[in-house]
Amino acid sequence: MSGESAPDPRTLLGTRALAIRDAVRRGEVSATQMLEAALSVVAAENPSLNALCTPNPEAEDNARASERHLAAGHPARPLEGVPFVVKDNIETGGLRTTYGSRLTAGHVPEADALVVERLRAAGAVLVGKTNTPEFAADINTDNDVFGQTRNPWDVNRTPGGSSGGTAAAVASGMVPFGLGTDLGGSIRIPSAFNGIAGLRTAPGRVPVFPQEFGWDTLIAHVQGPMARHVCDLGLVLSVIAGPDDRDPSSLPDAGVDFLEASTRARPLAGIRVAYAGDLGGVVPVDREVAGLSRAAAHRLTRIGCTVEDAVLDGSRIKRIMTGTRAFNLVARYAHRFERSGDALTVPIANQVRSALEVDLRTVTEAERLRTEHWHEVRRLLERFDFIVTPTVGVTAFRLDQALPAEVGGQPVENFYDVILTTYAFSLTGLPALSLPCGCDSKGLPVGLQIVGPRYREDRVLALGAAYEAAFPGLFRAPPPAASQPLLPVSRELGLGGVPVTRPDH
Repeated sequence: MSGESAPDPRTLLGTRALAIRDAVRRGEVSATQMLEAALSVVAAENPSLNALCTPNPEAEDNARASERHLAAGHPARPLEGVPFVVKDNIETGGLRTTYGSRLTAGHVPEADALVVERLRAAGAVLVGKTNTPEFAADINTDNDVFGQTRNPWDVNRTPGGSSGGTAAAVASGMVPFGLGTDLGGSIRIPSAFNGIAGLRTAPGRVPVFPQEFGWDTLIAHVQGPMARHVCDLGLVLSVIAGPDDRDPSSLPDAGVDFLEASTRARPLAGIRVAYAGDLGGVVPVDREVAGLSRAAAHRLTRIGCTVEDAVLDGSRIKRIMTGTRAFNLVARYAHRFERSGDALTVPIANQVRSALEVDLRTVTEAERLRTEHWHEVRRLLERFDFIVTPTVGVTAFRLDQALPAEVGGQPVENFYDVILTTYAFSLTGLPALSLPCGCDSKGLPVGLQIVGPRYREDRVLALGAAYEAAFPGLFRAPPPAASQPLLPVSRELGLGGVPVTRPDH
């Protein structure tokens, strides 16, 4: 090393997965040292956050296997020695996967999910599983198996959901990246609340196996990366993307290098960006969130983009949500509700009960309206290259108080409408990226959502990387969780699960 001192693993852990991989590749640090650094952060932060719910007892063996791989003279793999975590609804062979439910609290899969299989094959070291609401069906991460996960920016606030455990683990520095899942916003919402980056890919870009539904009809439940830096999203996606016959919905190879897309500077002159705000008044948006996200969108002009305020008519979204959510809830959980409803948490039981009341006509009408919504979005993307919105209409809500009854000083009939900005683009299958765009007056992160053209995750990552390079101060770490006082979760919190919104008549 020419007399240079070796990098400190704990310091290196706070940088990029790319930097860790390269340091391991050069022999400056070992996979075991990186794991030890990760476990030291877990020991300091997790007692307050409850983000990591099941440690991997074979993590040290996995790290030593990485070292043996290099010692044998083999080339370093794309994620050699990089520690990571996996949401507890993604299966891990030999390691408990509970789905946050008492019904599956003892489930130990025989094999890894396909996405975990690919990460391990790329040399990444699994630290453990991260908490999720029961069956990943709420925007707060709490369940009867492991309890409440908290936000590292303020431990008395939600980390979001349903990938709240992964978001809190990544934001607090336990690992540089983790895996989440996203149906209506479950990667992007907690990414926004925790001040990190999270990508919902086009359905099929990352193959899913095992799964109950090979053709995930209506809204697809995708698996994807969450990280502190955009380049790491590209690095992870380059490993986990690509077709596999175990998932009949998986897409052909995109023919692009996602890592290169997220690391190489590109000219942005002529790129047209539409800021769609509250989707035509459908989404309740806090004033500070609106101000920060709009300012961030227009800040793109500093790196060559043309940005305009635009109106996207979101008037159909609630009716579409009724049918599509009901379909998914009945398909996945009705049999569990009918057999063991008393063992389910209130959020999932309420949602399934409501979904069972929705008739088939409502489901098919939702799909017709979804087509109309697609053409609304398509027409906007004929005029612009990207659509930008707030990721969520609010910052993370408190856990020690009742669920807010107003947003931005205005009363709201349904607080959960604040997530319609994410659901609106899950409906279309377009790739969508959440990035931090500043903090409100309480010091809480605000997320900016960038939505790109069909199947073009590379273009979304490229714009996100240019944004991060131009405004790196927006990508920063929260204060230590252990220094913050913990307050009990309020019994009046009022979380009943994301509702199956009734159609307008």
